[in-house]
Amino acid sequence: MADLAVDVGPIQLKNPILTASGTFGYGEEHSPFIDLSRLGGIVTKTLFVRPRRGNPPPRIVEVTGGMLNAIGLANVGFDEFVAKYLPRLRARSTVLIVSVGGEQAEEFGDIAAKFAGVDGVDGIEANVSCPNVKKGGWTSAPIRMPCSGSFAT
Repeated sequence: MADLAVDVGPIQLKNPILTASGTFGYGEEHSPFIDLSRLGGIVTKTLFVRPRRGNPPPRIVEVTGGMLNAIGLANVGFDEFVAKYLPRLRARSTVLIVSVGGEQAEEFGDIAAKFAGVDGVDGIEANVSCPNVKKGGWTSAPIRMPCSGSFAT
């Protein structure tokens, strides 16, 4: 079998297949359908320091040729993710990249710093492009996140 390993900064993936943040939940939800250890890495749904409800329903509508969604970055927050999802994801033999968000630039740094001390997280993705939120994304000030250890920058 061909060696498909690829390096993304300091992170080595066994293959170039990563899930896209926002499309794969927190990862474990898809384990009945795919062997997560076969992926090069899992990129989580975007997480904030505190839980976030997101936009009110309806959030998804079918249109000709596809669908539109406006989830609004609903998520369980840092504490629940670390307690509930991370232990199961650590047991998988695949890279874990957490997507982080905030309404202000400082919030991106706050959650990145919290993940810096968490075992089992290989990298951070900053979600600065969600088009269906009123605060955050491109409207925030430039983001400078502290990264240490094995975190990608």
